[in-house]
Amino acid sequence: MGGFHVRRLSRREFLRAAGLTAGATLLAACAPAPAPAKPAEAPQPAPEQPIKLELWTFVNTHARWFRSMAEDYKKEKNPNFELNVTEIAYSDMHDKAQIALQAGGVGAPDLVDIEQGRFGGFLRGTGDPGLVDLTDWLKEGGYMEKLVASREALYTYQGKTYGVEHALCPVVLYYRADIFEEAGIDVSQIETWDDFISVGKDLVTDDVKLLLFPEHDVLLRSRGADWFDADGNVTLDSELSIETMEWILALRDKHGVADPGPEGNGSKYSTTWYGVLKEGKYLAVMGADWYAGFLKDNVPELSGKWKAIPLPAFEKGGLRTSCHGGTGNCIVKYSKYVDEAWNFMQYSMLSVEGNVRRYEMTNLFPPFIPAMDNPRLRKPEEYFGGQVLGELFAELGPTVPPQYQSPYRAELNSNISALWVDIFQGNIKPADAFKQVADEIRKVMAEEGAV
Repeated sequence: MGGFHVRRLSRREFLRAAGLTAGATLLAACAPAPAPAKPAEAPQPAPEQPIKLELWTFVNTHARWFRSMAEDYKKEKNPNFELNVTEIAYSDMHDKAQIALQAGGVGAPDLVDIEQGRFGGFLRGTGDPGLVDLTDWLKEGGYMEKLVASREALYTYQGKTYGVEHALCPVVLYYRADIFEEAGIDVSQIETWDDFISVGKDLVTDDVKLLLFPEHDVLLRSRGADWFDADGNVTLDSELSIETMEWILALRDKHGVADPGPEGNGSKYSTTWYGVLKEGKYLAVMGADWYAGFLKDNVPELSGKWKAIPLPAFEKGGLRTSCHGGTGNCIVKYSKYVDEAWNFMQYSMLSVEGNVRRYEMTNLFPPFIPAMDNPRLRKPEEYFGGQVLGELFAELGPTVPPQYQSPYRAELNSNISALWVDIFQGNIKPADAFKQVADEIRKVMAEEGAV
């Protein structure tokens, strides 16, 4: 805020000023009458203090986009605005943020990206995540009708919405178009996973696999289920879930077209994984819209060689996509600048320009409905051989299935992640592993009165 600033005089300054005043009084006795004084100018208010917000994110593409939006916000909305964007590794950032919020905001940022898989952990205990409830602001601004409800549900608990989603997250199948086309494969004829395996198996060698193991929960959502149901019950050990895991293992054990990757854990984010991808040892990978940005950043050498098709269905006429990931941008309730954080959130997360620019910079297809038809989302992508990925994402967007949130989702994910390698290596059967983890979570839920 502006205002007047009064500075106390030091003793030396006071005495010096008093001496000058006394001398001036004596001189005035024999001096001619002074000219009339000019009226004093009105004192000017002090310049407004800069508002500096701290934002934490765990994704480099998000960080670049936030910095771009902050530069324009400063130019267009508030010249005193500064945004410091800190990029922290996924687990470290979420752990650090959760500890800071549980400690009453000590060391917390003003804004924070929280990945949907970790968001439930912030709700444990009191159910208060230490974040600003955005519900009234979103309603008053008319934003609720402009946001995809299933995406916002990931950051909503007991009727309170705490985050705004970055991406729609439709899942597609990215594939090495140069190799498929050279082999004369018409990917437009691929409708089901059986089709994909049939046409692709001839491309497999001892050193080249058709596919990395799909993530179990992502594939399960394409079949209409998840690790939790809509009521928050654990469904990891359902018959459909177990069958889906057995199907994934059969890609290796029966069909010989896939495996869990160079590190044996199914990860498609490590330096090792991107290294073998550059070498052409995997010809396809299942991923959401944002994985297009990961490919551009991590295997730029393969520009022009990738394209994407809708996810194969399990049966003809079945769902041709899924949902993977999601990150909500949230305002920390302990921030000194909550109002300014909300203003910036509207400018960046809740505007057509912000959503369109984010797609241009990161390939995150907007969950903000007014931005979905923007022509800038329909530009051919050089990296993807001139394919207009935006058209594919827009086509699949209306059929993206929901992800079901739970305060226990993060713990379930952590527990099952510790068993993936054993499952992949055959040390434990999927049914046994899933029942073990599901029962662990049900026990915790019962102890905390959640069931």
